[in-house]
Amino acid sequence: MNERGDHARADDQARLDEFEALDDTALLSRRAEMRAELERLPPGSPGQIALTALCDLSAIIVDDRARAAWSTSR
Repeated sequence: MNERGDHARADDQARLDEFEALDDTALLSRRAEMRAELERLPPGSPGQIALTALCDLSAIIVDDRARAAWSTSR
């Protein structure tokens, strides 16, 4: 991978770490804030694209936590 790809991956990991550090309530609140902001941004704008990518990253943490909760409840 090139330097730009490695840097982007490192940025994604840093964002994942930030989301992972939040408790469930804070994570869900942050996602609600991001969704509200997405509704305000013009479709296809650079800000909308970047925020969509951030929401996608936060969904990874939500999915992981839901999967873990589901597997421990069974």
